[in-house]
Amino acid sequence: RMQPPLPSSLLPSSSSSSSASSPSCPTNTRDAAQLSKILALPWCRGRRTSVPLGFSMISTFDASRGSGMIATRHLATGTERSKTPMRSGQKGGAEGEVEGSQELSNRAKFRQINIDQNVLRKIVQGGICLPMGSAVRKAHRGNKDQVEQEKRFKGFSRPPLYTDLSPQLVELIGQGKKDKLTFVAGATVMSSMPPMTLPEVAFCGRSNVGKSSIINALTLSTTARSSDKPGMTQQFNFYVLPRRLMMVDMPGYGFAFANEQKMAGWKVLIDQYIQTRKMKRVFLIIDGRHGVKQNDKDFMQRLDDARVSFQIILTKCDLVKPEDLARRHALILQEIERYSKCVKAVRMVSSYTGAGLVDVAGDLYQLSKKD
Repeated sequence: RMQPPLPSSLLPSSSSSSSASSPSCPTNTRDAAQLSKILALPWCRGRRTSVPLGFSMISTFDASRGSGMIATRHLATGTERSKTPMRSGQKGGAEGEVEGSQELSNRAKFRQINIDQNVLRKIVQGGICLPMGSAVRKAHRGNKDQVEQEKRFKGFSRPPLYTDLSPQLVELIGQGKKDKLTFVAGATVMSSMPPMTLPEVAFCGRSNVGKSSIINALTLSTTARSSDKPGMTQQFNFYVLPRRLMMVDMPGYGFAFANEQKMAGWKVLIDQYIQTRKMKRVFLIIDGRHGVKQNDKDFMQRLDDARVSFQIILTKCDLVKPEDLARRHALILQEIERYSKCVKAVRMVSSYTGAGLVDVAGDLYQLSKKD
């Protein structure tokens, strides 16, 4: 789409234009001031575009939310910078250079987080971030007998990287239909919840984060109802692995397609549940693409205040780059240090490819043992 012409007051002179095209001669402060005015124009905000007319030294910038990253030689000083932060309307010249370098975007700060090489190695070796096609190839390449093993597997079909299940995990998940995950009850009040006759674990998190999908993937079933619509789970759903474990799918918090009165009722019921029910552990599901949000922190504080043991599971990891996932992992480890009841082992999984699910299944097996 054609951009509107620049005001005549912003058009650079012929002398400044020639100096801008010379890599050895930086432009003057006046041209830098002109650039800051151009960045403030309405059609420059909120999109990626090329800087026009006389500023060929600047290739592209991202001015979303009124800020941008300029990859160029600095206009006023000539200093080489691969990425120079700039705010729309900031001052030009050396003063603008100093202010811009001190104001980093959240993405730039995230990129500066040191990566734990051991965590990154685990992510890569486990195929945590692999898409489905690569996960299938990795499963078949890692074990030549994989195809035959899948044909002999008595359980339901499983994701390609949910393999190497020990006999104990197979027994936990169940092989015959009678031993598979079974729906027991749906509860909207405490009095309708089933009695605690088995060890109990609960899955919670923001709406549409994938709680039901993880339950289905772990147990190799389709019993737990899942949907792309936020707020589909509007009650406490109780599922049982016969004679072994009770699994609870809790309503999500945050945005949902439900009225405010109903969502307020969910919050009250969740507080009653975590304060009165003696579950073994609560698994807090967090989207690996976005990390911990404020409502996640608030819920972790509620669990910690109620003295309930909980553990973080990063999901949808097949949609994240390995380096970014390692940075998310580091941020979460730093965040959970303040919570005494949080298990320090952060799990990284993909319900779609099955990567990392074996570790969570191992946790469930340990929790299924009666005291």
